[in-house]
Formats: sequence, structure tokens, C-alpha cells
Amino acid sequence: MLKVYLAGYMSEKVLTECLAWRKQIVTHYNNWKGYEKYPFIWLDPFNGEVKEITEDGLKADIPPNTILHRDFAAVSSADIIVANLDTFGQTRPLTGTIAELAWAWQMRKPIIIITKEKHFREHPFIANFASWIVESVDEMLDKKILNHFYKGLNDTYQY
Repeated sequence: MLKVYLAGYMSEKVLTECLAWRKQIVTHYNNWKGYEKYPFIWLDPFNGEVKEITEDGLKADIPPNTILHRDFAAVSSADIIVANLDTFGQTRPLTGTIAELAWAWQMRKPIIIITKEKHFREHPFIANFASWIVESVDEMLDKKILNHFYKGLNDTYQY
């Protein structure tokens, strides 16, 4: 099993977009038609009991420290982080996601960054946090990046 944390923007204003890329990845692997089945455990800040999040993405129906501590625990237990840096046209920064990237980097977790933004791709922190940078979820899936990490982190040795 490989635990994958799906980090990214959260806002009620663009909730459909915030959920769509995550669902695309999970659906892709749940419907995998390849020779091998990849047993991933999906850790996602949208999982759990958050029923309500404000449009600005800064408040929810549970205390802020609960969100922070749960997400830190999830990043800590993850084997790899997939971070989508798209804000879907919103101007609020990805503060929580950037914190999650810093935690993951400090713990030396592999990080896949999804972004088309040049200012992220070339920023020294983001560029150095990343194990791999792609422009889209489709590119990540086409390049089978999670497959690569799965095989490298699990007993899949075959001849």
C-alpha cells in the first residue's frame, strides 16, 4: 500500500474544481486496467467530517486547530504528496498547501507538484521541494508517476 496525500486549494467558491482533480486521480487508479493493480490509500483534506467550508476557504464547521493537526498527521503518515497549486482563478494564496509542502519536505517525503504557473515552477522553494513537476493531472497520469513511486517503495521486484 502507498499512502498518497492530495494537497491543494480549498474553497467553497470553486469547490467543484477543488474536488475534480482529486476525483480524477482516485478514479483513474480505482479503474486501473493495467497488468498490475496499484493499492493506494488516499489521504485528502476533504475526507473526514468537514461538512461546511466558507467561500474564502478559511473557516469550517470544525475548529482550525483540528484541521491543522489532522492535516499534519495525514502528511506525516503519507508516503508521497501530490500537490496541485492551481487556485482556479481565485486570488487567495495557497497558504495551507504551502505549509503542507514545507512539512513534507522537512520529512523528506517525495512530492509531485502540479502547476502551469511559471512563478511556481521556477521558485527556488517549490522547485527544490518537488521530486517531479508536471503541468496537469493528465500529464501526471500519462507519465505514470505514482506507478513509479509505488514500484520503488513496495516489494514489486520481478524478473
